[in-house]
Amino acid sequence: MNILSISDVTGNHSHSSVAILQDGELTFALSQERISRIKNDSQFPTEAIEVALDYTGLGLADIDFFACGYPPSNYYGSLFRHGRFDVLRSFAGTMLRKPLTLSRYLAPNIKKGLFDPRHSNGLFDMGIPPEKFKFYDHHLAHVSAGYFSSDFDNALAISYGGFAPHGDGENVAGAIYLCQGDSIEHLDDIPMYASGCTFSGITVALGYRYMVDEGLTMGLAKTADHHNCYDKVRKLMSRYRNGKWRKYDHWVDYIMSPRTDAFLGTTSARRLLKLIDRYGAASIAAAAQRIWEKSILRLVRHYCRHWDVKNLVLTGGTFLNVQINSALAELEGIKNIYVHPHTGDGSTTIGAAIEAFRELCGQSLRLNMNDVGLGQTFDDNKIEKTIRRFGSRLSYEEVKNPSVYAAEQLANGKIIGWFQGREEYGPRSLGHRCLLADPRESSLKYRMTVDIKKRESWIPIAPSVLAEYGNAYFENFNNNPFMTRVYRAKPAKYDAIKSALHNDGTARAQAVDAHGYKPFRRLLEEFYKRTDMPMLLNSSLNRHGEPVVHRPEEALEMLLDTPMDELAIGSFVVKKALSSESG
Repeated sequence: MNILSISDVTGNHSHSSVAILQDGELTFALSQERISRIKNDSQFPTEAIEVALDYTGLGLADIDFFACGYPPSNYYGSLFRHGRFDVLRSFAGTMLRKPLTLSRYLAPNIKKGLFDPRHSNGLFDMGIPPEKFKFYDHHLAHVSAGYFSSDFDNALAISYGGFAPHGDGENVAGAIYLCQGDSIEHLDDIPMYASGCTFSGITVALGYRYMVDEGLTMGLAKTADHHNCYDKVRKLMSRYRNGKWRKYDHWVDYIMSPRTDAFLGTTSARRLLKLIDRYGAASIAAAAQRIWEKSILRLVRHYCRHWDVKNLVLTGGTFLNVQINSALAELEGIKNIYVHPHTGDGSTTIGAAIEAFRELCGQSLRLNMNDVGLGQTFDDNKIEKTIRRFGSRLSYEEVKNPSVYAAEQLANGKIIGWFQGREEYGPRSLGHRCLLADPRESSLKYRMTVDIKKRESWIPIAPSVLAEYGNAYFENFNNNPFMTRVYRAKPAKYDAIKSALHNDGTARAQAVDAHGYKPFRRLLEEFYKRTDMPMLLNSSLNRHGEPVVHRPEEALEMLLDTPMDELAIGSFVVKKALSSESG
């Protein structure tokens, strides 16, 4: 049974992705952005499908079934269902100030509302028969990906993000499920007016980019105190209290956050900009983070107590927020949490495939997600040919063991690009496409962040840690291989790993154990032998705002264009030629 799943058939939603399930094994998963080089690319994933089929050796005719985790959506019906005046109030306010901008925002959404996506299905354009295709509930797909990738046999599972449809087309911000054994039972919805677009709107008001820079808002929040403007910001957000969501009157404003110019014309944006001028961007970010975090903690506490559940499964874009994940992990009564490594809509690609398999085969399915190296790989022959195309600008040599070589260079204070094996599925660098450095040297962190990544200097870089040594450096350390939560450094170790820490002394650490990608594990072991330091600074191999590199060409261009010292790619070590360095 070969199942191919995609996140959206119309090319209208971010994280356009593809996954292939072969006889119950997840053999491939890739986001379109890696190939197109467009961050959060929403195009129909034609190129990703071609790469997936080529890698697995399948043709379209070999695929038994096609699935999608984004069913047809009743967009305007869902908006008006929560209060007709709410929609009119937001649109009227923007129309008075920016009529042309609002018209440009509404036009594509009206089009989406009028045209059935089943008639613009990119898979049908590729020639697949309609009887081999099915839509699956978006939030169920999220949760199925998370729960059946965890090792829990019972859990409270939450899908939470911007907004997306159930199987009947009703849009909600998220949904809550009770998972027991092989069954997933829908309990409740998170209403559209509690959309995660609120945090995105605040990100846009701060001058950052929608769907790209929410992490900057979260990081900025760690640099300031929220108390001086907390009450002011709270009035601009829907909140969860006493077992229910309390609606912010202008909540529809935040639904427009994907269109920056439209959102900045709303009442909410004008109010936020005034607060930013008065209290500063960092304080507003801190208040927004704290308010949202408190609502989610109250929500989870309410349902876990009611259903007497101690395990949590978290999926959806909201849980890219590692501060929220960590607060949930520390919540009284919670024993374990599992956050899917691709918390955005990429997980629905996997979840829809799982649901199709369960329906077609009539049996349960559990995935092994210890390593998310699920994308494309390039053999040494392809890599060497690519290096040679750069001519005299690069020099290279073949090494017997890239893990040993890279460990030696890292111990000598170099910043190394690491391009090995299959690329990771999801937003994190987890051992395959990494930028690495020694955490003991603070100047290296600045070079990585500012000179190479082109990010603000206060943005932290996460460490990858040999799992067995994590508890020596961090409090309540958990064997989490996906960088989906933070841990507080132990006071005695703070100075030794300061470069890996946020301003508050925490780090988004990755635990690397024997079940992970072996060459990366070996690299950490070799570095530890030489330095007595069981961790490395690890950032994704890209510049800020760009997708992680996909092809060898992109890694080599990054080596040439930045102060990165060397690139370990396949069996080769590549450096800038002396003439290039002097120039």
